Amino acid sequence: MFTTERLILRPYVESDLDPLLCLWNDPLVQPLVTNESITLLGPKFKETLRAKIENATFGAIIVLKETGELVGQGSITVLEPKNRDGMLGICLLPQFWNNGYGTEATKFMIDHSFKWFGLNRLSLTVFANNARAIAVYEKLGFVMEGRKRQALWMDNRWEDVLSMGILREEWESNTDRG
Repeated sequence: MFTTERLILRPYVESDLDPLLCLWNDPLVQPLVTNESITLLGPKFKETLRAKIENATFGAIIVLKETGELVGQGSITVLEPKNRDGMLGICLLPQFWNNGYGTEATKFMIDHSFKWFGLNRLSLTVFANNARAIAVYEKLGFVMEGRKRQALWMDNRWEDVLSMGILREEWESNTDRG
């Protein structure tokens, strides 16, 4: 279990599956976290969630330190160990948006990945219409590395998918990290 100023990042437990399913079924969240069709995800999706968490190098359930209330989930998956490149993912319930929790949890996961996993870079993908997330990533030092144009059909229009990354040396030299 790890703590930040206001959050606890703790290991997944089986009882987290129902709240995580609610998170992934939230109509505001789902379009921001999947490039699949937007649909109701049933109980079978819990197996997908379990596998995502268990296959992550670092998978955390994010809860409020004060109340223990589930805020969301975060993960780092090292897809290329030889190249020391990890993939960051984070997802919060809408009632916790715009409070700095995403920045706080992401900042912890970036720092942790460089200090403890020996990564040289951390990568992520984000949909171009997710301005809130992009602002957080840029604030923390992520750089736009690529744009896959019109790669996602969403809400009756095309959206771009963006690739962002941060290098260890950029993170270490950045003293103003949100």
